[in-house]
Amino acid sequence: MARRGSSERTKDRIAAAVIRCGGGLVVLLVAVMVLGITLSALPLFLRARLAPPSIAATGEATLAVGFPERSGRPWSLDARGVVREASGAILARLPEVAVPLRAAVHEPGGLQAALDASGLLTVGRVRAGRAADAPGWQPLTTPLALDPEVAWLGLAVAAGGDDDELAVLVWSAARTAAWSWREGAWSELALPPGGARAAALAEGLATAALVRPDGALELVRLPDGRPEELGLPPVDVALVCFLDGGRSLLAASDDGALALLQAQRRVEVRNGTSRSLRLRGVVVEPGARLVVPDDGVGRTLAHRDEVEIAPAASQWRVVRRPRALGARPIALAAADRSRGFAVAGADGSLAVYNATTGSRRVATMWPIAPLSALAMAPRGTAVAGLGPSGIAFAGLDDPHSEVSLRTLLLPRIYEGYARPRLVWQTSGGDDSFERKLSVTPLILGTLKATAYAMLVAVPLALLAAVYVSQLAPPRLQAVVKPAVELMAAVPSVVVGFLAALWLAPRLEAFLLPALMSLVALPAVVLLALLGWRVLPPAFRRRTSAGIELGLVAAAAAAVLAVVWWVAGPLERLLFGGDLTRWLFAEWGLRYDQRNALVVGVALGFAVIPVIFTVAEDACSSVPRSLTHAARALGATRWQAATRMVLPAASPGLFAAVFLGFGRAVGETMIVLMASGNTALTGLGPFDGMRTMAAAIAVEIPEAAIGTTHYRVLFVTGLLLFAFSFAITTAAGAVGRALRSRYARF
Repeated sequence: MARRGSSERTKDRIAAAVIRCGGGLVVLLVAVMVLGITLSALPLFLRARLAPPSIAATGEATLAVGFPERSGRPWSLDARGVVREASGAILARLPEVAVPLRAAVHEPGGLQAALDASGLLTVGRVRAGRAADAPGWQPLTTPLALDPEVAWLGLAVAAGGDDDELAVLVWSAARTAAWSWREGAWSELALPPGGARAAALAEGLATAALVRPDGALELVRLPDGRPEELGLPPVDVALVCFLDGGRSLLAASDDGALALLQAQRRVEVRNGTSRSLRLRGVVVEPGARLVVPDDGVGRTLAHRDEVEIAPAASQWRVVRRPRALGARPIALAAADRSRGFAVAGADGSLAVYNATTGSRRVATMWPIAPLSALAMAPRGTAVAGLGPSGIAFAGLDDPHSEVSLRTLLLPRIYEGYARPRLVWQTSGGDDSFERKLSVTPLILGTLKATAYAMLVAVPLALLAAVYVSQLAPPRLQAVVKPAVELMAAVPSVVVGFLAALWLAPRLEAFLLPALMSLVALPAVVLLALLGWRVLPPAFRRRTSAGIELGLVAAAAAAVLAVVWWVAGPLERLLFGGDLTRWLFAEWGLRYDQRNALVVGVALGFAVIPVIFTVAEDACSSVPRSLTHAARALGATRWQAATRMVLPAASPGLFAAVFLGFGRAVGETMIVLMASGNTALTGLGPFDGMRTMAAAIAVEIPEAAIGTTHYRVLFVTGLLLFAFSFAITTAAGAVGRALRSRYARF
């Protein structure tokens, strides 16, 4: 007997050790997973690093410095028209130049313009680096003859959609002039009279920026030379530089202050209604015309026939003021296919910034000064400066400069937007696209989908749990409980498939009866229950158990039949036969077929089994002796359930709701298929959404490993894990409180 007891204790100790090891292994695996996600997201928030600069000697009278199209070692152009690599190797020679060159400029992508002593302006492209098919000089136009007597101070060059459309801008203290190259011929562009101390051309050839000798900034629309409107322009401007894409302009003042300007689209609104229009805080009186920012105004008012909308001139506004350089700026450079730019000061200082965040990424003292030219490699991977003694260049390790906590969580003004917005948009139509990586729309989408699902699931699941555990007859319990629990076995992809392809189009076709049913069903159930309680007690005692459920179901079916019979004529009478069209025409509400209502129904279906199972167990765990005692004192079954069972089981019910919330937060396939997967921030029931889980599932296969987009998705996964962990922890705490509460029974 003693040996048997010793053997059982040994088995118990072995089992306990195995369980502890298994639990510890699970915790370790979860910790390793979280650590891996954190390490993948951490590089987003590391500081930029600038490698020690290397110095390469150049020939006399070097005029320009640049980088190959796909990065690499910089090259320089000297006054004799020779293009040399930093190692000293000759890459190309400019043809048809009268030595020496008077001026030259380099633009990202290898685009080059040079003005020789005879007044001939040559435009071409430097082909260099490993990506070049034929290294050397590729002329893009025939030479342009300028007035050699004018003391031109500088020149700028930019390309349109391709190399067949180019423009050059030259300026002196008394005159500015511009020419465009289209269809194999040069033509002069209209510019306002007067000289300039600095100027720049936008990529796309839409705008020219002129800094007048007095430091005033003037923006000109090309090709007609019409002045662009400036809102609160910077003062005492010394240098200007368009960023990649030409939709953002960097202006540096003499005192080192920096300003980033962007073109804000605007529309002219004519109010033909009899009521005032309120548009983003602006009021348009009846019969009045007003120019307002086009921040969704055109789309919002497109349904109003009596409101006229016409495009208006854009307005350039200062959207960010990066940290000042602290010295007089002498050179600016923008990176190709990136939002980075560099500023060099007269005291030898050099700073690198990012336009999306407005942050200063690097600040250092350059080994050669003063600089006469500055260049950044494509994607901002290196910086090169041309000084009296040669070229100094250094690699820049800052691959995620457009991400910060502010850009991830707070509204920002992006190119093309009139006000700060929360936007998730990871790709665009060209390399100059400004990525918008705010995870807040994904967080709001997750909470929105969860909220609508809980509105559907919580009342149904909790009421069903209370009824099945306390009021339903045993035969009905034996059917309902297994049936609801079997709902959890339906795959999420099947639920999402049915919601997207079956439920969504039918809900759109029968929107009015569906909305009327949402209001009528709860009302008729409450009225039926109140009517049941009004019946004489003697009659209720003579009826069999569960008959009240049949009466409620019959009343609900009758009301649904009436609603669906009345909805058609009512929709034709009040809404012209189409409620969705009426909502858009009268209120500007767009109905997306896959919206929050569809997600609420589909995701609620998936969450109901989780809430029902835990809630039913919590209600069933209340000792029957308490309910029997309440019945013996004269309480009805309903009174015993609501006043005795529900308070006692409230911790368990709370835990059930939390577990259902956690299930809804982490759901992927249902919201991916039924929500429209659009990253919107509106909370309306007719809008779509994109959740954190859906964004990860859709975009992680397309994100290149190690890119900013890839790592931001890991941040999203970390946030999703934090949500689920917090909810699960709270549910566990409530469960422990429940066990402690009923430990004495």
